[in-house]
Amino acid sequence: MQDPSIASTAIRERRAWMIVAVGTMCSALPVFLTGAVGVQLRDDLDITATAIGLSMGVSFAVAALLSAPMGRLAQRLGPQRGFRAGLAMTASAVVAISMFADSVLALALLLAVAGAANALNQPSANLLLASHVDPQRLGFAFAVKQSGMPAAALVGGVAVPAVALTVGWEWAYAGAGVLALVVMVLLPPDRADVAIPTRSSSGKAARPDMRTSLLALYAAVGFLGAMHAGAMVGFITSGAEESGISPGVAGLVLSFGSATGIASRLYQGWRVDKSGMLPIQRLILLYFVGGLGALMLAVDVPITYLLAPIPAFAFGWAWPGLFNLSVIRNNPSAPGAATGITQIGVFIGAAAGPALGGVIVDAGGYRWLWLTGAAALFVGSALAAFLRREIRASRLDSERVAR
Repeated sequence: MQDPSIASTAIRERRAWMIVAVGTMCSALPVFLTGAVGVQLRDDLDITATAIGLSMGVSFAVAALLSAPMGRLAQRLGPQRGFRAGLAMTASAVVAISMFADSVLALALLLAVAGAANALNQPSANLLLASHVDPQRLGFAFAVKQSGMPAAALVGGVAVPAVALTVGWEWAYAGAGVLALVVMVLLPPDRADVAIPTRSSSGKAARPDMRTSLLALYAAVGFLGAMHAGAMVGFITSGAEESGISPGVAGLVLSFGSATGIASRLYQGWRVDKSGMLPIQRLILLYFVGGLGALMLAVDVPITYLLAPIPAFAFGWAWPGLFNLSVIRNNPSAPGAATGITQIGVFIGAAAGPALGGVIVDAGGYRWLWLTGAAALFVGSALAAFLRREIRASRLDSERVAR
């Protein structure tokens, strides 16, 4: 018979996983919804596609700018208070868009608020999982959490025919706000038996255990992966159409790729938990194989767009959970503050990917886009291997000093 305390712990952990995953999805919905209902926004607000793209870029730019200070704020507030504050900002932003977005300026300003909320939500979510989940199951927990991002892309796509084309795009944003408020209410309380470090022994605010240069390397690795992922999600459908695939099948390419990415994220997290492999070691492999998938896309013929999404999404977009897990394991004193720093690279990459991707497509075509993405992942894999070596060297130096 199973110990009741063990069963209760398992239920509590699963509840935390799922709520955090939905909360992460809510954090990403403002931007993904804006992209999904872009046609309706252009018609109703009389704005250009470029203006909508720039408004979405503003959200990522604000998130990148505020990521480090929001990480420190999440560390001070604690996971529940930090996540609730961020979700309240998210809900306020999307509801305000549904009611007051009547120009590109209003849309950009409100998406900027959503970006600030995302900057707080991400480290708060990481901190909540780190304090609520057994370390031996943390890989899978982060995989569930990071699945909220591709899930947001899927929800954004579904919202167009289900809501935007029936009752209006405003109601899609309003629904996202209601969902964020529901998650805010359901967030589990901070655990009384787990101390969240807010101050060091010297009385200063809790700081990451790793030196800033190593966290900057993490941010660079995240930037390269997110840049490729942003370009792939943004242009794989149009690339497939350009190669000769019908629009309907091209849309399914993105849906299939997103579903493959979610399944792979869950498997990678489970695998790291079971095998004991260092998450950064697994990340090196994912980047490299994902780069091979991008090279397949660079062949730029219809069949490759049907086959390449398997390695391209299953490896090239399955790394975020392992990325955050690696950062948190190496910074137990201040996981929220540490991921606030490393997330800067991810936010910048997510903004730069579609922007640079459009320039590359206009200048040289889709083949060059995928070659650039492959190069980014190969460089990211090498940089992650270098980072792993530097972490080991830093740990050995600390052990010598301790002796």
